Amino acid sequence: MSHIPGRTVAMERILLGYDASDGADAALDWVTDRALRRRARVEVVLVTNPFLQDQPRAEEDLARAERHLRTANPSLPIETARIGGMMPRALTEAATHADLLVIGVDTGRPVREALHGWMSLRVSATATVPTCIVPSGWVEMSGPVTVGLASDPSSDAALTFAASEAAAAGESLRLVHAWSGPIPSTTVSSQRDVRAQHTQLMNQTIERLHDDAPELVVDRVLIHDNATSALSIAASDSSLLVLGTHGRGVLAGGFFGSVGQDLIGRLEIPVVVVPSGR
Repeated sequence: MSHIPGRTVAMERILLGYDASDGADAALDWVTDRALRRRARVEVVLVTNPFLQDQPRAEEDLARAERHLRTANPSLPIETARIGGMMPRALTEAATHADLLVIGVDTGRPVREALHGWMSLRVSATATVPTCIVPSGWVEMSGPVTVGLASDPSSDAALTFAASEAAAAGESLRLVHAWSGPIPSTTVSSQRDVRAQHTQLMNQTIERLHDDAPELVVDRVLIHDNATSALSIAASDSSLLVLGTHGRGVLAGGFFGSVGQDLIGRLEIPVVVVPSGR
């Protein structure tokens, strides 16, 4: 669901994947905060392994999440559901009707993430809707919304989502474009030509963004570096990082796969992964 300043915003449908972990509780806090700032309805889903049934505990966890949301916002439309199945497929299928899927990740626990099959990365890479991964220990903070700009149209949906988030939050949009291919060393002129091509891409993108949202403040980061490093540095004082994916892995700045693996679960801010064409 996009937001265009001056237009009526439809009620956002948020699906929260909840398992009572530290990361899930952080995701619950993030959803609660979001639901206080915009029109939303929330569905809390807990996926249970059909071979390891623990129905009473699952129902208790769902009830606790619902109480948390209702305490903060008594009028918030809330649904809860316990669904049987295997992750990540059960959760991503349940989220197909949502505008936003939200999950948590336990930062600083790579062993736990590995034992769970790098679930946050797998969910975000296969979901058909924008997926927000909230790190454990998340606290609300202000700052720009940072987004990676790819050299092809695969990041267009992420750009639209990031611009919408920045406008809704009253924050600036930080546009990061990094390229790590070799710079020709033959002449200074050829080096300038390479940079000029990337600068043109940046300028054209900013023009399109301002066509849709003239009031949006856009900061640019244009750098010859690997995407992971550039995005990590740019996101250090951001409130949100937005990446794009085309179903084969997470991308930013034109580089695939490893960017998401290097950033998701390692940053202290939420990361939203937006599938292309969304």
